[in-house]
Amino acid sequence: MSQHRLRAMAMAFDVTLEGLASEAAEASAIDSIHRELLRADDLFSLFRPDTPMARLANGTATLADMPAEVIEVLRLCEEYRVVTGGAFDAKRPDGVIDPTGIVKTWAVAKATARLGNVPAWLISASGDVIASGREWPVGIADPAVKGDPTGTKVLDVVLIGGTFSAVATSGSAQVADHIWDPVTGEPARHFLQASVAGTDLVECDVWATAICAGGAPVVERAVAAGLEVLIVTSGRSQGGYEAVASAGWPRAPRG
Repeated sequence: MSQHRLRAMAMAFDVTLEGLASEAAEASAIDSIHRELLRADDLFSLFRPDTPMARLANGTATLADMPAEVIEVLRLCEEYRVVTGGAFDAKRPDGVIDPTGIVKTWAVAKATARLGNVPAWLISASGDVIASGREWPVGIADPAVKGDPTGTKVLDVVLIGGTFSAVATSGSAQVADHIWDPVTGEPARHFLQASVAGTDLVECDVWATAICAGGAPVVERAVAAGLEVLIVTSGRSQGGYEAVASAGWPRAPRG
């Protein structure tokens, strides 16, 4: 088993590969993943004025000028806006279209298509995890932990890579008030944190964000869509949290 940390989109991506026969095969897999992540940054970064998405956002380009990947992501955003009842919305309160909410997981999902010859693997991307080949124990970060949670206590541990291949976590623990309520246009403060487990990383990511944005009614929609959720509703005065999980939440066996 080998572990690698890649950087793209101003964040870290941790990749674990298992079962490859040679260092050359391992290096090729890592390079393929990294290229996909960097490609996403070249397409979607809003911090660089030269990217297609930045040019679309600032009005110097139109949809007709956009590469197929940008159209694909924008279409996904609209589809999920409808499915979540408007709780997930790529249009910011200032009117700018910003698909950042799914770009990271979309890029990771594209990268996994290049791992067909890897017997088992796991990719962790700042709170969002996808795995294959076997069940991997994955910790759900404690909302009180800022920065890299490696080595710190976790809120829960789930099994990812079998029935459930992906889990995504969203909330204001790391970046305060970055999710807005689509009804009020104000920062969303329904829950401290939401985690969603399923079989599609982008779908899990969308619903985790949507739950934080829209609150309890969106939890019901997510469960009805076949997903499992863990909601951190509030903190306790003596420490710890009030958390509620759906019936099928893939919690790892304890002990």
